[in-house]
Amino acid sequence: MGFVDLFYPRFCLGCGTVGVYLCLNCRKKLVYLEKDRCFYCQKPSLHGLTHPGCQKKNGIDGFISIFQYNNFLKKIIKSFKYRLAVLVWKEFCLSIQAEKLFKITFYKKIVEKETTFLQPIPLFPKKLRERGFNQAKIISNFFQPFLNLTIADEIIRVKETKPQAQIGQKRKRLLKIKGAFKIRDKQNITEKSFIIVDDLLTSGKTAEEAAKTLKKAGAKKVFILTLAKG
Repeated sequence: MGFVDLFYPRFCLGCGTVGVYLCLNCRKKLVYLEKDRCFYCQKPSLHGLTHPGCQKKNGIDGFISIFQYNNFLKKIIKSFKYRLAVLVWKEFCLSIQAEKLFKITFYKKIVEKETTFLQPIPLFPKKLRERGFNQAKIISNFFQPFLNLTIADEIIRVKETKPQAQIGQKRKRLLKIKGAFKIRDKQNITEKSFIIVDDLLTSGKTAEEAAKTLKKAGAKKVFILTLAKG
């Protein structure tokens, strides 16, 4: 037993079992998404690619997520966001079934490695200072070996917003997130493709705004990759 475990014992986030954050029984509560869907119409789509008829100007070209968001996963994400980031995240990564991650390697077939980058959704500077890390960057580090793509830092968050799940009504969500991002240097965006990475996609407005910001700056393709879908 280590120093941390002695003074801060681990309890399963699902049932309270002592010794771990994710016990074997509760790991079964993690629900994998078996079907990928078009970001816009939510109908089944091969590899989550946006249907040609759904494609929008400056829109998202595809979306893949690993898990269906539920109460157990909510506790996990909240824990590694706000309390025990490294310890919970390590246990969570070990619990993910490797074969369920294979689907994201599809990106290797449709993007050009030299001009495609993983782009974590950035935090507002104040929130980054308070938290000490960006969970989207940690998740990007996890996905990176599967895709062998460079992690970029081309988007800046210039507007502090609440999580989209906490904002009611579609119009309010759009107004809150509009103009939330800016590009560091447009020369680094032109004719490049990006896979935006985040922990959770709920309304999708944050992802849409980030994609629009990249496309307006000259990005060729923009995809979304998240741990979970609400």
